[in-house]
Amino acid sequence: MDNEPADESDRFSVTDDVGRRRFELRRGGELVGFATYHRRDDTIVVPHVETIVQYRGQGYGARLVDGMLDIVRARGERIVPVCPFAADHIQANPRHRDLLA
Repeated sequence: MDNEPADESDRFSVTDDVGRRRFELRRGGELVGFATYHRRDDTIVVPHVETIVQYRGQGYGARLVDGMLDIVRARGERIVPVCPFAADHIQANPRHRDLLA
């Protein structure tokens, strides 16, 4: 019998910590990455995306950016990805390109 969740993605969440002005990716409640931002009207400017060192190379950065973009889309906002990682991720995933300001 397997004790792992049926869907591993259930263990992840991306939230907007408005006070810290950053989107956070948590796995089982533990912070594994974040993306800092500032606002320009209805546009989110993202200068930095970071995965905590011990979690790098496991796809968490992409999961963080996807979750952040889902939040941005749900709010009807746009994004300026100053961070090269975020910009490259958006360019590689056409479904996100309409969010570019």
